[in-house]
Amino acid sequence: MHTGQKIKELRKLKLWTQAELVDRAKVSERTVRRLESSGTAESATLLSVLDALETNLSELDNIVSEDESIKKASTEKHTDVKFLHRIQSGRDLVRIISHAHQYGYDYHDCHTEEQTEVVQVFLTTVADVLDIWDIVEIGQRFDLENNLSKEIKHLEELGLWVFGDRQINKKDNWITAIVEIYSKENPLIQKVKLDKDLMRKNK
Repeated sequence: MHTGQKIKELRKLKLWTQAELVDRAKVSERTVRRLESSGTAESATLLSVLDALETNLSELDNIVSEDESIKKASTEKHTDVKFLHRIQSGRDLVRIISHAHQYGYDYHDCHTEEQTEVVQVFLTTVADVLDIWDIVEIGQRFDLENNLSKEIKHLEELGLWVFGDRQINKKDNWITAIVEIYSKENPLIQKVKLDKDLMRKNK
């Protein structure tokens, strides 16, 4: 993955459009398009873009693409497979993010500007709720859950599903809340069908 692709990955992680990067880096849109597609740019231009992204070439070298991560994971014999659960309500989401020490997120399959904007608002709201959850009163918590439910429903109307999980480091009980967004048509989504007889046996 060349420098331009890494810059694109980092821009997407920040939920920025190319236009936002252009505005922050004070370079032309054509320059950003060329840089992301070919990885080439003048030194001064590259530095402006890196400054806007709050990174440098050394940190950029450590960025690995999703495809490269998958290839690396597949070559490791003892790679743990982790599954995210679909989140359909604000209450489900709060169970994952409340009291977490860290928040990790990602989004996929955003093909329109509307999808990107709605995802950006949603992920920002999740971060805000995580920050204030411990200091708000019970009544306010219900309001926050309801607002999250509305935003999740809005995402679903745009064909996007929310997934999440809560990871706990056993050594220090450090909790990480993971929230990711995929298109409901994404082939990575596994639709699990439960055996009815098995469900009856477990009751």
